[in-house]
Amino acid sequence: MRLISLTANQDSFHPVIFNKTGVSLITGTKKDPERRDDSRTYNGVGKSLIIALIHFCLGSNKIKAFEEKIPDWEFTLKFEHRGEEITVTRSTSSQDRLIVDGVVRRQREFASTLEKEVFNLPEPIKYLTFRSLICSFIRRQRSSYEAFDKAEPNGTPYQQELCMAFLLGLDVGLIIDKNRLRMEKEEIRKLRENLQKDPIFIEFFTQNKDPDIELQDLNMKIAKLEKKLQDFEVAEDYHERQEEANEVTKEAQKLRNQIALITNAIKNIDQSLKLRPDLAPDQLFKVYEEAQVALSEAVKHTVEEVADFHINLLETRIRRLTAEKNKLLKEEETYRDMLEGLNDRSNHLMQFLGTHGALDEFVALTNELSYYKGVTDKLEDYKKLIEKYSNSIQRIAAAMSNDTIRANEYLNEIKPLLQNNLSVFRSFSERFYGERPGGLTVKNNEGDNQIRFDINAHIKDDASDGINEVKIFCFDMTVLILRHNHEVNFIFHDSRLFSNMDPRQAATAFKIAKDVTSNQGTQYIASVNQDQLEKIREYFADQEYSEFVEDAVVLELTDEGASGKLLGIEVDMQYEA
Repeated sequence: MRLISLTANQDSFHPVIFNKTGVSLITGTKKDPERRDDSRTYNGVGKSLIIALIHFCLGSNKIKAFEEKIPDWEFTLKFEHRGEEITVTRSTSSQDRLIVDGVVRRQREFASTLEKEVFNLPEPIKYLTFRSLICSFIRRQRSSYEAFDKAEPNGTPYQQELCMAFLLGLDVGLIIDKNRLRMEKEEIRKLRENLQKDPIFIEFFTQNKDPDIELQDLNMKIAKLEKKLQDFEVAEDYHERQEEANEVTKEAQKLRNQIALITNAIKNIDQSLKLRPDLAPDQLFKVYEEAQVALSEAVKHTVEEVADFHINLLETRIRRLTAEKNKLLKEEETYRDMLEGLNDRSNHLMQFLGTHGALDEFVALTNELSYYKGVTDKLEDYKKLIEKYSNSIQRIAAAMSNDTIRANEYLNEIKPLLQNNLSVFRSFSERFYGERPGGLTVKNNEGDNQIRFDINAHIKDDASDGINEVKIFCFDMTVLILRHNHEVNFIFHDSRLFSNMDPRQAATAFKIAKDVTSNQGTQYIASVNQDQLEKIREYFADQEYSEFVEDAVVLELTDEGASGKLLGIEVDMQYEA
C-alpha cells in the first residue's frame, strides 16, 4: 500500500501528489522570510491537516469539526495496493459512508476490508484492527510523538504492546494468553470485593463465625419449621376462637375471685361462731362469796337477767351466721360449678388453638422459612465461590507460571528474528550516534500484569535533545522495512517529530529516509517547516541539498493569507491530527 494523491471537490484546495517512491515533503513556508510579522506563520497552514484527511479517507471515526466547519466538502484519497489503484471519497456531511471505486461502503465495512488486505491477520483479534495498526505508519495525534511505543496513544499499554509485537513479527498469542489470565484474575478479585459488601457476608464473617457451623444451625431451624408447617392446620375462625378463649379466661378469673371472697367470708363466720361468754352468773356469784362480799337479791336478779339477755342474743347471732354461711356455701358451690364449666370450655379452646393456627401465622412461618433458606443459599454460594476462587487462583498461578516458561522458551527460539530486528534498528541509531550502543530489545515480563513482552528502544548514554524523536524515527523505519505482517509501503511523519531534533539529527533522518526508500522502493512522507529545512542545509552539500529539496517537496503551503493554506480558505477547526 502506497499513497498516490489527496484531492477535494473544492477548487481552493491544494492537491497533494505524493512521489511514488522516495521522500515527499509538504512544507510550510513564509512568503517573505525577511518580514517580521507574528500574525503570519507557517504553523496552521494545513500540514497536520493532511494527516487528518488521510485518516479520514481511510475510515477513521467521524470528525465533528469537519461537518461543522467545512460542510459538503468531499476529499478523495488515491492509493495503490498490490499494483491496483484504489480511489476513496468521503464527504464531511455524510461521514458514515465512503465511495470506494464508485461503490458505496460503510465506514466499518471498508476498514474491515483494508484490515484483511493490508495486514496479515489470519483471524480477527480484538484491538488488532486496520485503524489501530495504520497509526504506526502515519501517527495522527500530538501525543503520538511522545514515545516510540505510543503511535496510538488512546490505547492501553496492552493494546499498544499488541500492535508493536504484531508489527515486529512476534507471536501475539502469548500476549493474548497472559492478558486473558490477568483479566480472569481481576474478575475473581472483583467477585471477592462484591462478596465482601454483601450484608449476609458482613453479618456472619465480620463476627468470625464459621460458615459450616452456621449452616448446620440453619438446617436444623429449617427442618423444624418445615415439620411445623407440615403439621400446621389453618383455622378460618382462629381469631374468633382466640378471642373467645380470652373472654373465658377473664370470666374464670372473675369466678375465682368471687369464690375467694366467699371462702374468706365463711372463714370469718366460722371464727365468729366459736365465740362464747367467758363467765356464767353462778361463777360470778361464787367469786363474790369467796371475797366475802354480799350481793343483794336485786343485784343478783339483774345479773341473771343480763346473762339471759346475752344468751338469747348469742343464739340469735348463731342462727343468723349459720344461715349466712349456708347461703354462702350454696353460692360457692354454684360458682365452682360455673368455673368448672368455664375450665372445660377453656381446655377445649386451648386444645383447638394448640393444633390449629391462623393464616397470618402460617404466612409468618413461611416467610421465616424462606429467610433461613435464603441465608443458607448465600452461605452455600459463599463456600462455593471461595472454593472456586481458591481453585481459580491456583489454576491461574500455574498457567501464568507455565506461560512465563513458554515465553522464555519462545524468545530463545526466535533469537534470529529478534537479532534481525535489533540490527535493523541499530543500523539506524548508529547513523545518528555512531558506535554508542543502541537497539531494539524484547524481554519477558514476569510481573503480575497484562504485559507479556517489554519492548524497548534503547539509545544508551545520550542525553541530547531530540533523542525521543530519534527513537520514534528509527522504530517506525524499522517496522517499515522489516515488513512483518503488513503490506504498508510508506511512513508519514508530522513536523512535530523534528521540533526537538537538532539540525544534524534532522538532516540524518532525511538522509536515512532517502536511502531506505530508494533501496526499498517505499515512500517517506513528512511535513516540515521552512526554518527546519534551512537549519539542515549545512549538513548537505550544496548540490545534494538542492536536489533533495527539489525532488522531495511535493507541496508548498505559505502564510500568504487563506489562499496559501491547504484548504484555500480561512477556517478555524479544532481537530486532533
